[in-house]
Amino acid sequence: MKRIVHLLCLLVAFGLILIPVLGEAADRWPSKPITMIVGWGAGGGSDVTARMLAPYVEEIIGGKIIVVNKPGASGELSFTELARAKPDGYTIAWTNTPESVLLPVVRETQFELEDFAMIANIIDDPGVIAVRSDSPFQTLDDLIAYAKENPGKLTIGDAGIWGDDYIAVLLFCKGAGGLKVNQVSFDGGGPNIVALLGGHIDACAVNASEIKPHEEAGKVRVLAVMGDERCHILPDVPTFRELGYDVVSGSARGISFPAGTPKEIVDKMANAVKEALENPEFLEKAKAANLLIKYMGPEEYTEYLYGLRDVLTELYHEVAEIAP
Repeated sequence: MKRIVHLLCLLVAFGLILIPVLGEAADRWPSKPITMIVGWGAGGGSDVTARMLAPYVEEIIGGKIIVVNKPGASGELSFTELARAKPDGYTIAWTNTPESVLLPVVRETQFELEDFAMIANIIDDPGVIAVRSDSPFQTLDDLIAYAKENPGKLTIGDAGIWGDDYIAVLLFCKGAGGLKVNQVSFDGGGPNIVALLGGHIDACAVNASEIKPHEEAGKVRVLAVMGDERCHILPDVPTFRELGYDVVSGSARGISFPAGTPKEIVDKMANAVKEALENPEFLEKAKAANLLIKYMGPEEYTEYLYGLRDVLTELYHEVAEIAP
């Protein structure tokens, strides 16, 4: 009996010692470089944002951030690596929508949304429908009228199956009364836009930030924006809702730790990101790069992702049997 009591005393003593040690570990974070995984290729929107933002966050937290690109399977490789990572505050990944919430719905994956501890949303980039500047389609209604008169003939590109542009086309077709189009999926936003500029497709669904340089150059005409309100980098382009179509779609781009990461570390990183996003020098660079900043902290970002999963799960079950 004495031995048991003695053992219990040792365990209690260890527990009393362990608590402040864990607290000190959180206080000392970061004590080594942090890996930030980007599940898309170099030069893409997430990669550009990550590399632009990292130095400002580094200065605030007093630690190094190493950006690593691990593209593949619409971000699934990076999400899986994040889910398997040690929750010690030294692995971060971009958990972009819709892929981070929808991939486990549409196929078997080795990660779930529950495997992530959300840090912050950083970008909110609405979808658009664009055509070449010499296209006969002057307005969204022109495009819709043609699609209705020629079922399956209109070709619309997207940046990958079940990505945000792919979903944007499905929502567009549904919102316009059940259009039948020839949807063409490319491996990324760049090839999608190249196909449009080359005249290989009639139109494309793409993010506002990606199409802006081509719109400024006079190469494309943006017919409508899929945001709740007009996009400030395309102020003259109406929203779908303004035109009478209830279509809202886009890509929210944020970062997460693996689930189980201490809350103190999550909050410390989230506060650093918020401060970095408010830095005037960063904001000037973001404006020049057409980055559409929208910060959400851990609680708001978590609520947003889980709510979006409900919406997209319902959409998937509605359209899966007719989707390309």
